[in-house]
Amino acid sequence: MITAIDQFRKYGERIEALIRPATFPLAVKLVRSETDLPSEYKRPSRDLGGQNFVCQNFKMARSYGWTMAVTAADINCKLARAVYGWDVLSEEERRWAEAFSVGLYAKDGSTAAKFEQHLHTLEDPFEGLVISPLTRARFVPDTVLIYCMPAQAMRFVQGYLFMQGGVLEFSAAGRVGSCHEGVVKTIKTQKPQYVTLGNGDRIWGGAQDHEVMFACPGDILPVLIEGLERTHSAGLRYPVPQYMNYSPGFQAAFEKAAMDRAGGTIKK
Repeated sequence: MITAIDQFRKYGERIEALIRPATFPLAVKLVRSETDLPSEYKRPSRDLGGQNFVCQNFKMARSYGWTMAVTAADINCKLARAVYGWDVLSEEERRWAEAFSVGLYAKDGSTAAKFEQHLHTLEDPFEGLVISPLTRARFVPDTVLIYCMPAQAMRFVQGYLFMQGGVLEFSAAGRVGSCHEGVVKTIKTQKPQYVTLGNGDRIWGGAQDHEVMFACPGDILPVLIEGLERTHSAGLRYPVPQYMNYSPGFQAAFEKAAMDRAGGTIKK
């Protein structure tokens, strides 16, 4: 008998086969109680010697294959603690957030204040996050995160829209990417997200210049996988099969110089 957990692991295998991401697709689940965090999962404050940022744990899980468990006690990123609802920001802290953005992400205070209107936060209390490679997860995820290249993200968009139609609507701020748009916004909206990873993900979370993220709610992943399979069968593939059946040519100046030197480069 195939369990729900087994099925999600198979989804991870299909993503790896069809899309070929460089690192493991991630399963992320919100846990309500400390008892839902098995002791064998790695904890930053216990096993890594201190607190860190959530994006660092995403990187370790997707690169090392570790299953990470993080709670408020493990995370010292002010922004992540706010969007996950671990900290209720005081008015003074809200002013700090705006002041931090001025001159960096915004030209002035009123411009900085507009960003907060687009933030999603988790209001329901929960103990922490479990982060695991999807193919190794021992739980049904609330959201799935795939770090990928734009052409790979294109395939996810195509697969989802094959099933749903229309267009995929998403927002981008160039900041608070993986923890906010990948986890919180995806869970709150129950819609896939094409995430532009920001400086935090790239400085501390180890995301490379070529990487973006595609995030999908766990409940919608079966739809996405079906769309990937059917568009793959129809001929939409990754790597994209570039058209190569043509007669090559050269720039006129190069061709003339090649003719002058040695009679050209193409055998007649």
